[in-house]
Amino acid sequence: MRRETRRNHRRNGTILIVAMVVTFALAGTVLVLCRSMRAEALASANQAAALQVASIERGAEQYVLGVLAEEGENARTLGDDQFAAVPVGDGFFWVLRPDYDDAQLPAFGLVEESAKININVDGSGTFDKVSRLPGMTYPAASSLMDWIDADNNVERDGAETSYYVGLRDPAEPYYCKNARLETIEEVLMIRGWTRQMVWGDGSAPPLGQRSGTLGSGNNFLSDPQLARGVYDLMTIYSVEPNTTADGQQRINVNVGRSSRPAMRDALRTRFRQRLDRSRADAIVNQIGDSRLTDAFDLYFRCHLTPDEFDKVADDITTTTDRTLRGLVNINTAPRAVLLCLGNLESADVDKLMAARPSLDSIQPGQLGWIANALGSKSVGLGSQITTRTLQWSADILAVSGNGRAFKRCRIIVDMRSGTPQILYRRDLSDRGWPMDKQILTTLRSGQSGSGRMAQGNMNMARGGY
Repeated sequence: MRRETRRNHRRNGTILIVAMVVTFALAGTVLVLCRSMRAEALASANQAAALQVASIERGAEQYVLGVLAEEGENARTLGDDQFAAVPVGDGFFWVLRPDYDDAQLPAFGLVEESAKININVDGSGTFDKVSRLPGMTYPAASSLMDWIDADNNVERDGAETSYYVGLRDPAEPYYCKNARLETIEEVLMIRGWTRQMVWGDGSAPPLGQRSGTLGSGNNFLSDPQLARGVYDLMTIYSVEPNTTADGQQRINVNVGRSSRPAMRDALRTRFRQRLDRSRADAIVNQIGDSRLTDAFDLYFRCHLTPDEFDKVADDITTTTDRTLRGLVNINTAPRAVLLCLGNLESADVDKLMAARPSLDSIQPGQLGWIANALGSKSVGLGSQITTRTLQWSADILAVSGNGRAFKRCRIIVDMRSGTPQILYRRDLSDRGWPMDKQILTTLRSGQSGSGRMAQGNMNMARGGY
């Protein structure tokens, strides 16, 4: 009996151990399955958020196209509330603007490509402008001109194919393009251009708020400028027809002696459409046989009033080209861009920025205020500036309602045909979240009401969240 009892006790102990092993194995399996299910649930939620945010971003693109189709150039007058925390479903999107340190410009909205320096125009004028961009070097500006010109001749301190084919690891050898840029990012292939020069050193404040650090004065190469880089000061898209706002061909006043009689006759006919007949004839008679540099030269030589000048300035050009590339919109260009024009100095730019009209009062061809601000120093600016914008960029940031996913995309929209058309689209999501991270925290905490989000953006634009 004792032997049988011992055997039963051994069996009971074995069964207990087996039961415990099975229990632990089942528990472990359940835990693994739960963890796997949790990972699958998170992945599904993230994928759903990514799909949602992609739809929000495409919706934002259509919103931008609709705004431009309806408002045209008046889009510049729309306030922050039209582009900040715009609700789509339970998500939101923003149309971000670079921080140009100009209190007159909104923190959110569309950006005019004509308010930038077009680096895609071959010529010494472009070289002079590019050379004056913040942080620009002489070799980098020279190499840019060699990259876009049609020949293989090294000019200034530039670089042609002989330089690029000699590159070794980590760079692969390649040929100099000798043609126009296709994207701004292409400058990184050019000798002397670095990521820090283009996009800054990463110390710039988040978008959607103004740093308020630049101000005026001789701080063209100040640290905040370099922190932002030159990307938002450059374009390759600004182009417009060489016609007036009402569609008439402009009159070239910068012509040789043999063409001046025909030029004066054309001016007489056009000015009679804009001004009193006797006054139009008097102005043309004052021109005589002299050569005119540009519209500002006409203003001072013929003693026009600002009102008269505003009526006729848009009729004048200095070239026979059917399209004009790279003209800078004097009404909306930021300070750093204005400093690249002609021989303008810091004090001249201060005068321009103090005198130029507010965004809601800009009129095509209105240039009298420039002549008043700069005096005779404005002569020569006429061939570099415009008062029109036909290409717009939108830096769109979309986020899902729960803050799980965001997408950033930049588009360029062309309005030359009258119907907005997207010329360029680039996904910028890999650059990370560009705004204050408190916005994501707010979304992830479930406090994503559109009213709270909009108010948060207005507070942030004023300097704090």
